[in-house]
Amino acid sequence: MRILILALLFSVFSYGQNITTVHFNYKWNENNTYRGLDRLRGSKVQYAFVEDQSDAIKKSIKSVPTIMIYKDSRPVAKFEAGLTMEITIRLDSIQAVINKHKR
Repeated sequence: MRILILALLFSVFSYGQNITTVHFNYKWNENNTYRGLDRLRGSKVQYAFVEDQSDAIKKSIKSVPTIMIYKDSRPVAKFEAGLTMEITIRLDSIQAVINKHKR
């Protein structure tokens, strides 16, 4: 299952849009999923459960949920939840980062 998810992520990075937004969360924290990412323009949006990822990705996630923005397979921005386990950044701020990195 992990290999399938990683293969899917990398295939999107390689063949899809050059900007991808990935929302990482644990299954037990689904109630705190960031809402509205589907309204982002210029980015492919994906959701991934941390427990299904490789050890390297697990180690890079310090709090959940975490939103990572990748450009050409490289991370360019990271938004993490605080003690409330919710991401408080506004959607337009995430969109501004995407706009900055579009070609």
